Amino acid sequence: MRSSSTAKFCKLITCPSTEALRLHSEAVMAVGRQNSIARHLATCDFCGAEMQLLAKFPPHECAVSFNPCEMPLPLRLLAEDLLAAPALDRARFAEAIYEIERLTLTDA
Repeated sequence: MRSSSTAKFCKLITCPSTEALRLHSEAVMAVGRQNSIARHLATCDFCGAEMQLLAKFPPHECAVSFNPCEMPLPLRLLAEDLLAAPALDRARFAEAIYEIERLTLTDA
């Protein structure tokens, strides 16, 4: 039987990856690896819970992948100003907002 303590309820370095658990549930891996993961699941509460989660909410095959791209310069300047100490360069901050919103004086 599994332990009832939640103090150790976390993924350890010895735990199989989420992808390995998913492949195990689909039975598409070598028998030796299947047996190894089955033995691990018998003793690991966290991986057992992760398997239940994967069974209830399987990953979508058509999931949208994220392709990072270069941040536009005005947005980068705005982020740098927001993360910097307050009131260091308000003119640069205002220019960054202007570039993003493309406001004119009459729009403001």
